[in-house]
Amino acid sequence: MNIVLLPGLDGTGELFDGLLPYLSSEHVEIIPLPNTEDQSYEFLATYVINQLPKKDFVLIAESFSGPIAAILASKNIENLKGIIFVATFLSPPKKHFLSIFQYLPIKILSKLPLSSSVLRYFILGGNASRASVKNFLRIIDAVPESVLKHRMASIKNFSMKPGNMDTPAIYIRAESDKLVPMAKSSEFQRHFSNIAIKVVIGPHFILQASPSACANIITCRSNF
Repeated sequence: MNIVLLPGLDGTGELFDGLLPYLSSEHVEIIPLPNTEDQSYEFLATYVINQLPKKDFVLIAESFSGPIAAILASKNIENLKGIIFVATFLSPPKKHFLSIFQYLPIKILSKLPLSSSVLRYFILGGNASRASVKNFLRIIDAVPESVLKHRMASIKNFSMKPGNMDTPAIYIRAESDKLVPMAKSSEFQRHFSNIAIKVVIGPHFILQASPSACANIITCRSNF
């Protein structure tokens, strides 16, 4: 079955490079997000629908893209056979952080003293290598600042409409996530009647920090 990956805030899919070798037995497709002015979740969901494969597929949605996948589930797409949500949310996580990032751009924050330590603490994990930090900064720096701001605004303003969906799903929760609180996983249990919660030790960027453990969950999706 096809696997479709939706990227996080960067929207590029480049941060999946460390995960892909662990999914070598799967047919994997990445759908990068557009760098348009409209970054509302409804617009992005419509954009992604037009990129989806015609064959049966499982959707993996990381962080920022979680609401996109949830909206797609609500549209009863016939060949969408399951969703794996990764360190994500259905309502704004930690609004004070969102406000800071919205008005003090990530690109500026990344150039401040001790920015590497801040990134390791909140996003990448304490064991992230210098190369990993450098790669993250390179990828983020290539995304237009206006697009990042619009995505932050979309996170801040999103709240999933009430409903109960029966699309099979898994939620991968990062045990040491400093950005998405543990309680956010319970929101998925209220919206998805057939969902399993899997906890993986690691930071918010759990696919990057623990690719092997996450790949095991992805490839052993027996309930799909």
